[in-house]
Amino acid sequence: MKLIISLFFFILISCENISKDNVIDKFENTKNVIEEKAKKTIKKSDNSKKENLSKNKIFYLIGDPYYIEGVQYTPNENYSYEEVGLATFYDKELHNQKTLNNDLNKVTELLGRHKTLPLPSIVKITNLENGLSLTIKIIDRHDDNASIIQVSRKVAQLLRFYKNKIAKVKVEILSDPSKQWKNVTMSINDDNFNSTVDSAPTEIVSITNIDSDIIEDNGNEILEQPIEIGFEEVENLALYLHVNNFKNYQEIQKIINEIQLNEKYTSENMGTFYKLIIGPIENDTANKLVSTFIRKGYKENEIILE
Repeated sequence: MKLIISLFFFILISCENISKDNVIDKFENTKNVIEEKAKKTIKKSDNSKKENLSKNKIFYLIGDPYYIEGVQYTPNENYSYEEVGLATFYDKELHNQKTLNNDLNKVTELLGRHKTLPLPSIVKITNLENGLSLTIKIIDRHDDNASIIQVSRKVAQLLRFYKNKIAKVKVEILSDPSKQWKNVTMSINDDNFNSTVDSAPTEIVSITNIDSDIIEDNGNEILEQPIEIGFEEVENLALYLHVNNFKNYQEIQKIINEIQLNEKYTSENMGTFYKLIIGPIENDTANKLVSTFIRKGYKENEIILE
């Protein structure tokens, strides 16, 4: 404002022959130009602050198709998803590392990483070797062709495959909870989210350290956080690896000799190609063989439980 007043007096002194109306018009025009520039500067600053805030907020993500060792995966909203295969887990190497949608990988929470499900999603994972099941939240992608899901260390411990490092599992999406999480995550990024929260009635809440596996009650007794573990009757399923797209039986024999395969196998003529079927095999053997065949150029393979 001081600048505007100074400019006004400068115009009065330097333009004695200009009429009073012209001086006033020049003053108003100058004032409008300065105010408009100030508004643009403030607006730009506000937009920059919003962008910085949104960069730190968790957001809903499906994502574009991507490749792992030449194998393509296409993320999508599939609320009828159900698949059986292998599960692995991540440990402290990923603890507190950011996910693709600004969440955090934590080894002490019931979390998972999946190649195609939306982030976040809610799934039920069942260990097919002992029947134990848990409901967990999918928060990130993982980069392993052999396993269908990678879970936190906590999940691996509760499903009792932490020592074995790998397990046969069934993964089923829970559609209603997944849709609810989608709505919550999208609303967080709404421009009016904070004002809506501020205006809503609130109650006193207590906050606990989510990195800890224990909570403390008013009596100073240490209690474990309640976790609902399910149990299902499961069959004793054998694991087989199917490798597709061999041109002929001779090609199968050649690759078997190259990798020095010791496991039982058979082949099947599928009409347009030959299929190699290896098994029954152990979990870790299947995990290694998937990577081996992909490196050899056979990218269409799948793990089957029978």
